[in-house]
Amino acid sequence: MNLEGTNVLLTGGAKGLGSHYCQYLVASGAKVFVADIDEEAGDILTKSINDTLGERRCESFRVDTTNEKETVAMTEAALSFLGSIDALVNNVGFYPHTQFQQLNFDLWRRVISVNLDSPFLCSRAVVPAMSKAGRGKIVNIATNLVWSGLPELVHYVAAKAGVVGLTRSLARALGPMGITVNALAPGAVAPDPSRLDDIGLERLEQMVSHQCIQWCERPEDLEGPLAFLVSRDSDFISGQVLTVDGGLTMH
Repeated sequence: MNLEGTNVLLTGGAKGLGSHYCQYLVASGAKVFVADIDEEAGDILTKSINDTLGERRCESFRVDTTNEKETVAMTEAALSFLGSIDALVNNVGFYPHTQFQQLNFDLWRRVISVNLDSPFLCSRAVVPAMSKAGRGKIVNIATNLVWSGLPELVHYVAAKAGVVGLTRSLARALGPMGITVNALAPGAVAPDPSRLDDIGLERLEQMVSHQCIQWCERPEDLEGPLAFLVSRDSDFISGQVLTVDGGLTMH
């Protein structure tokens, strides 16, 4: 995917899948502004990429994306570094595995805030700049669990179902401004050891056995689909959820 000249604001981009997205987008030619609450991880990632390339192609910024004022400051800093925001990737996520009987209201609100308030606030912060430019792309990271549910992730799945609704409604609201809004819904990505512990090897193997494509999902399986939604090749696509889980769920 050729993303030369594309400026991307990536939230939650310092670690995990976010760091893979960042590296792939930069390798594809994009300039990336990495916004994450983990300042140290963001600095390490962007320094490594810039040192390898010998040029400043990405920058990190510490932000709490559940805080409205901080998302505005994030957008201003991104515009200063990038010059424009062609695409926003709302990748911030928080998914502590908790059985419903042990799920208290404070944790419910925290999970809803991180996973649903964040894409709302970040989208609202970038829309003025995108609207002025007459174009832009917003990509929200959802999950394939919105189609099936999971008992120990009631809070997370509810929030991500909200992200799907947000995606569709924002697509309607922002389309006249030239802004597309889509969602990418991954399955369970095996290389995350902490998530593997939560899911359990037996359940993961069972999930893979029900997929059309029977290998465990890898970060690279998501990089191309994300880049497509960020690129001009998806200019006539909006309000859609692209599920990338090997055909485990169909809807």
